[in-house]
Amino acid sequence: MQTCVVYFSRTGNTKRLAEAIAEATNASTINISSAQPSAVQNIDLLILGTPVEGFRPAKETKAFVENIPQTEDKKAILFCTYALFKGSTFGSLEKTLSKKGYRTILKVSKKGMKPEQPADFTDVLSKIKQKLS
Repeated sequence: MQTCVVYFSRTGNTKRLAEAIAEATNASTINISSAQPSAVQNIDLLILGTPVEGFRPAKETKAFVENIPQTEDKKAILFCTYALFKGSTFGSLEKTLSKKGYRTILKVSKKGMKPEQPADFTDVLSKIKQKLS
């Protein structure tokens, strides 16, 4: 199964989590800032990450997902980083991905990270590994 961690990061928090997930799952990474939505065309499992901005996914993440190619019966794992509340971040992404042919199998998040401080991703990584086993 071809797996890829696709993410957008504004402050570096989501990037750090994306890199940890990629390492734990032996997946490649794609930074939305420098990729076209067609880059995920041959991915079987899409692990998608975004920061939460205004209780929603970052506009860059949302635009990327809206433009990915239509597919059938592929899986997605969603993750986000946030300071206060996740809001409708997962619901918004899940709805758009569903219309594109993806079934969300897991949603995980990390709250309260600070770019200049170490972060503990153990809980998030454990949930992802458990879901994939």
